[in-house]
Amino acid sequence: MQRKFFLVLIGTMILLLACNNNSTNSTTEEKDLSEKEEETTTQNHTLEEIKDINVIKTKEDLMNQQGGTILNEEILESELQDEQDQDLTGIETDLHKQLEELTKQTEDPIELEKGLTYLLGSPNYKNIIESLDQFKPNFEQPDLPGAEKQETTVQGETETSKAIILLDASSSMLAQENGKVKMDIAKDAVKRFASVIGQDSELSLVVYGHKGSEADADKVLSCEGIEVKYQMQSYNEQSFGKSLATVESKGWTPLAGAINKATEMSSNLEGPITVYVVSDGVETCDGDPVKAAEDFAKVNENRAVNIIGFGVDLVAEKELQKISTAGKGKYFSAENEEELTKTIEYEWLPSFGELAWSFTKAPGPWEILDEMNRFDDEHQKLYTLIINEKARFDLAMQVLSQKEVLSSERLNELDSRILDTYNLKRDIASQMRTDKVDEINQIADEIKQQVAEWTEEMRKRKEETGDTW
Repeated sequence: MQRKFFLVLIGTMILLLACNNNSTNSTTEEKDLSEKEEETTTQNHTLEEIKDINVIKTKEDLMNQQGGTILNEEILESELQDEQDQDLTGIETDLHKQLEELTKQTEDPIELEKGLTYLLGSPNYKNIIESLDQFKPNFEQPDLPGAEKQETTVQGETETSKAIILLDASSSMLAQENGKVKMDIAKDAVKRFASVIGQDSELSLVVYGHKGSEADADKVLSCEGIEVKYQMQSYNEQSFGKSLATVESKGWTPLAGAINKATEMSSNLEGPITVYVVSDGVETCDGDPVKAAEDFAKVNENRAVNIIGFGVDLVAEKELQKISTAGKGKYFSAENEEELTKTIEYEWLPSFGELAWSFTKAPGPWEILDEMNRFDDEHQKLYTLIINEKARFDLAMQVLSQKEVLSSERLNELDSRILDTYNLKRDIASQMRTDKVDEINQIADEIKQQVAEWTEEMRKRKEETGDTW
């Protein structure tokens, strides 16, 4: 009986042991299968990401390149800096691991190149290329006065431009020029000037320095005696002549106050407004005419203060030039009656000497070269990206060669593809420079053409008016 019980116990234990082994084997097999499925999923996932990487053929492909998944911020920042060695030690461990996984998945050179781009390619091409495409040369637009009228259209109608003539009637204008009083010469010239600009503009006449005397006791009276002789309106020869008839030279020179008066008169006016100052001297009423001119002109881009210095010395001329510059206008020198008459009468037409040198208004060879050099400074960043990226690919090739995970044939094919793509990227960069150089030259040529057309137009206008100086 005991023998029978012992045999039953032994059988039961054998049966339980067999079941336990079957369970363990089943669990191990399931675990191995799960790991294989996970590995396959990871590989397929990586291959899918690589398929999204474009083979570079055009500039647009380069702009849209994705990659650099294992690059750190230090590398991405340093690759934009010219002639800086990249510190790749921080990514070598990850690079070895990623390349080992990549070569397990594929040995196709095209796929491998995509994989290297995915891991090591630069994502900075887009910003650099867009910046280069947007580059524009900083050529100064030439000042071509009179080449075309500045017009502002309101409700389908053209606004009339406006002119304010400021006439200096201070005591210095009592001096004589070739037997004639300077004030009389100036009044005659202003009449002719008004008849010319009055054809296209409304105008006003402001006189200063015509009250009191040059004595210290009359300084306040004279400096505050700024008077509008002809209100802003269309030109009327008879009325304008009467406004000048009684003007006499007497006192001090409130030039700043006269310009400020023009600013006050213009406060409710729109459209182009130009101040024309006829003066033979500088401020004597303690004002700041430079600031006054600046304040007048800064209201809008269609305002300017032009000054004619009539028989002034070098000190006064420099001061008057500062005022015209601050007022975004021009300074004109008239040494005698003939020059004053022609300077005013012919609406600021340039002299034939100025026209002979008008080509200097357009960009010259050195200016063009400067802009090309400025572009090249930015363009070098693109070459730097390409070169530094190639250095990372070369490191990857060294790793692949050392690990001997690819045949020499496959390794050579991959190396050849990397070199071809590198050269293609350099060609794209080179073509971008060629295109930008052509664009810079074209813009320069367009400005030269504008200057040439302006010069020809000015010559014709001078001939039409009989201006021979």
